[in-house]
Amino acid sequence: MRISFERTGGFANVPLRAEINTEQMPPDRKQELERLIDKARPFDQPSHSQEASPTPDDYQYDVRIEDASGARTIHTTDSAAKDELKLLFDWLGEEALRKLRS
Repeated sequence: MRISFERTGGFANVPLRAEINTEQMPPDRKQELERLIDKARPFDQPSHSQEASPTPDDYQYDVRIEDASGARTIHTTDSAAKDELKLLFDWLGEEALRKLRS
């Protein structure tokens, strides 16, 4: 599975990006990510969030997930995303930071 993650916005508006390939991850990290994806069900989410009005300093996310069943891109914000999706975004953000540090 390949994931392209981008988070923008927030108070400082510092973008965070990462390309993640689960085949290059340790097995425990790969299993944790797969579990979060199963719970978040990103393939069942609308491709764009339907938020009433933008929230100041909200994070915006652009995430593309490709696996054997296909590819899906999600564009959403913290305030519009469901809790399970936020957990996935938090994990992806941590992984992006880990990649920056290594």
